[in-house]
Amino acid sequence: MQLLFVYVDIDNEEEGKHVADYFGLTKDTPKVLGYTGEDTKKYILDKAVTLENIKNDVDVKIVVGNNFDDIVLDESKDVLLEIYAPWCGHCQSLEPTYNKLAKHLRSIESLIVAKMDGTMNEHPRAKADGYPTILFFPTGKKSVDPIPVDADRTVVAFYKFIKKHVSIPFKLQKPAPSPASSEDSLAKQGTKTSTSDKPVSSPTSSEDSLAK
Repeated sequence: MQLLFVYVDIDNEEEGKHVADYFGLTKDTPKVLGYTGEDTKKYILDKAVTLENIKNDVDVKIVVGNNFDDIVLDESKDVLLEIYAPWCGHCQSLEPTYNKLAKHLRSIESLIVAKMDGTMNEHPRAKADGYPTILFFPTGKKSVDPIPVDADRTVVAFYKFIKKHVSIPFKLQKPAPSPASSEDSLAKQGTKTSTSDKPVSSPTSSEDSLAK
């Protein structure tokens, strides 16, 4: 995957006007835009243009040393945190599953799915025995040690773990019907990213809102 950063002068008639028209922008304030070439999706940052907002206008929130307390130890949020290393092969294998989980749960206001580069950041409340280390910080229990996540590395298994340990219960809204079954998609996501031969369980009624 290639990531490009581009600055465009919106007053430039040859380039800026075309970009503004494509994204439906006016010239009133600076905007941060995103575009994915594979599925041609467009994203517009609708918050103040600050480094913190740019980094965290995503499904998986980025945690660093100086925002750990604000994000992970926020007493109004249940937080799932992955501590990873950029060079770790297991972390790279987990990333698609972790991103899919965060995408499914992005509408839950009381829940945050986050990750932190353990090679560049540290915090006394987030100790990694290896990479990846996944910890759960429930609301109302931020003063005690987090719960190690020992679930299988699948979307369904992570979802079951979160539902079991959250302090603030939640329900996922059922998506609009689509030609392709989301349940089939979720079942495919149940394929383990690790090398374990342990069988993966099928979604039960407690995961209906996620599977449908």
